[in-house]
Amino acid sequence: MLREGLTGHLLIYQGEKFMFNYKEAILSLLPICDEFVICECFSDDGTYEECLALARQYPEIRIIRHPWQSEEEEKGYEYRRLARLTDLCTEESRTKWFGYIQGDECLHEDGLEEIKYVVRRKEVPNSPRAISIPYHHFVCNMSTTWPFVYQSSIRFGWKDSTWRALEDAWTLRCSRKEDALVYPASHARMFHYGFALGGSMARMQKEKNLQLAFQALGFPDPKVIAMADGDRPVSNAYLFQDAKDKGLFKPFTGTHPAVMKQWIEDHRQYEEVFA
Repeated sequence: MLREGLTGHLLIYQGEKFMFNYKEAILSLLPICDEFVICECFSDDGTYEECLALARQYPEIRIIRHPWQSEEEEKGYEYRRLARLTDLCTEESRTKWFGYIQGDECLHEDGLEEIKYVVRRKEVPNSPRAISIPYHHFVCNMSTTWPFVYQSSIRFGWKDSTWRALEDAWTLRCSRKEDALVYPASHARMFHYGFALGGSMARMQKEKNLQLAFQALGFPDPKVIAMADGDRPVSNAYLFQDAKDKGLFKPFTGTHPAVMKQWIEDHRQYEEVFA
């Protein structure tokens, strides 16, 4: 039988290599969790050792390990990878509620009490069975936001419901009408840093991801399309200015999650700042 409470979870692979803020992500959600499951996918860059260190410090953390890529994904269905592993973590949950966070995200501490209230309150008819969280998506640096492809995401749900991960796990979806009772958080905020380190000094994969995201927003520049493995990343300054002129970029005037302070300072060198 499931006990009351919340199981948080995160999956991670090569978190050190790609400079993900996965440790800060875990620590941002951990204060309201009864347990936390880390799915570590056999990284070879020190990520597993970092997770072990966290688990020694926080007894509510439990580590499971699964391969990053399945046989199906090797045949061309890799877009399902994050969903498969996210759902696997959900099945490991031992509490009524589960909530997941990705390795390049962070939950602001100002919203923890709101989530805790929904998760802990007594169940009544038409009680929410999922929670939707608004997002701040950062681009190029930690001071600029952009719309990306979603402005909110369902990241918390009942384990006994049909809420499970959709495609690349950017959100949850349900298949049963009675489960479609969603609480729209108004104070909680998720911060997405996956494109914040998009300057030419950043790691190759993050640079490619950023340029592909620009392409999805309507910037089919030949330099973006032609980038190949091993090429030196092209500066995105020309894309930045064009997007800014079109009003896609907005200055961020709020505060970052407190747990992100040191990570942000340590990664300032990878930002790209534009006029």
